[in-house]
Amino acid sequence: MINRVEIKRDAKSLVSTARVSPLVVTAIVMAICFVLDRVVDLVEGGSPFYTYSLNWDYFQAALAGDVYAMDMLLNTLPASTAASFFFSTLVTLFTVVLNGGYYIYCMGIRRGAEMPYATLLDGLSVAGKLIWCWLQMTVKIFLWSMLFVIPGIIAAYRYRFAYYNVLSDDALSAGDAIRLSCRQTQGRKADLFMLDLSFIGWSLLSGLTMGLLNIWLTPYMTLCDLAYYEEAQGRLGASPYREM
Repeated sequence: MINRVEIKRDAKSLVSTARVSPLVVTAIVMAICFVLDRVVDLVEGGSPFYTYSLNWDYFQAALAGDVYAMDMLLNTLPASTAASFFFSTLVTLFTVVLNGGYYIYCMGIRRGAEMPYATLLDGLSVAGKLIWCWLQMTVKIFLWSMLFVIPGIIAAYRYRFAYYNVLSDDALSAGDAIRLSCRQTQGRKADLFMLDLSFIGWSLLSGLTMGLLNIWLTPYMTLCDLAYYEEAQGRLGASPYREM
């Protein structure tokens, strides 16, 4: 039986005791993603803070109950050009690979290893596999969501450990990693849901801090998630980090 309280306590300890600070590493990832998002806004909307401005205007219109203004805002969205679509797609794929490096860093912390900042680039070694895994999961989750919202959510939990499988075992293909995740999460989706639900309060508080709390919350949540992944691998009689 998974002891969520103990897992969360251990994760908090790891966040504070890791030799290369998870807070700094997370801040670096968040800063890179923030800059890239601003560049995407500049390319697509002509302003580095186009998305923020649009969301704020839409929020004000919604509060005022001005349906006409809300409709006008949606109708004035800039048309996507080939250049903006290409750049936006490129940023999305780079983010997938960057997150792969971040997961490798967190896996190292779980093993008690000292993970340098350069670990964030380690996802490049399996970039193609990570991107193919992301693409397959995105399509599968989208197709399940077309049946209804709930099947899509269940599918997301079913494929939850696919990235970890790609990163921890070089012998696995993207498809193998997804299928293995289905086995790992069998009978554990409710546990994972309850884990996510336990972070609701922190997530709301993060929103009040304009996302700054995520510098601490992201590694905390990721390390908890990896503990569940390790437990799932143990149930299958496998080592969680065989190729690392």
